[in-house]
Amino acid sequence: MPYRILYTEEALSELRSILDFISTDNPSAAARFGESLLDHIDVLAELPELGTRVARRSQVRKLLHSPIRIYYRVNKRRRLVEILHLWHAARWSPYE
Repeated sequence: MPYRILYTEEALSELRSILDFISTDNPSAAARFGESLLDHIDVLAELPELGTRVARRSQVRKLLHSPIRIYYRVNKRRRLVEILHLWHAARWSPYE
């Protein structure tokens, strides 16, 4: 049975910012990238431990969908993957 994917408000806000930024130059590219990013995240429903553990925060994992780092937490008991943040790889991250 697949895990549920839940996005935090911060992650949804970051997703909007990323797509708005891309959309200023190329709206169709923003749509394609957004769909690709969400498809990549959906893989976590079947493979929740796909990403690597973050050294500073043992409960947090990260997955790369270049250039975006996807930070998430897995709750095995609730069969839930919580998407915490979507960060551009060039930005400083509090998780690293």
